[in-house]
Amino acid sequence: MTVVTADRVRALLAAYGANPDRWPSTERDDALRMVASDPDLAAEAANAAAFDNLLDTLPTPIPNPALRVALKNIPERAGVGWADRLAGLWPFFGAPWRPAAGLVAAAVIGIVVGVTTSDVSVADASGLYADYDPVADAAAMASGAGFVEFLP
Repeated sequence: MTVVTADRVRALLAAYGANPDRWPSTERDDALRMVASDPDLAAEAANAAAFDNLLDTLPTPIPNPALRVALKNIPERAGVGWADRLAGLWPFFGAPWRPAAGLVAAAVIGIVVGVTTSDVSVADASGLYADYDPVADAAAMASGAGFVEFLP
């Protein structure tokens, strides 16, 4: 059994109106006893009943056809895919594949230029020029042998 206060009865009247059938069933009997015992609450219940009657006399509004169309289109707009969400992160570039394709193209061009340009000469300690082998240099760095020293 719940304890119903005068403030709770006022909240019930404001939320559900004066019709006790609309009130929560767990509080209905206690609230009705409270309204019957307190003349101030009875007056507030009468005011709420008059307001309910006034609302009941109003004509039923006719929905706007544009509103129906907008409500019908909500599920279509709500079904945003991951590509659309990702595109929102790139507002200035358009679709996200464009900057990604640019980065991939730059990387491929850099790799092609780096691999095909193997005739770079570097002076060694004896002052002689030797062909620079990037694969051998990468293998030397990976094995821990150190960096190739470049002398002027």
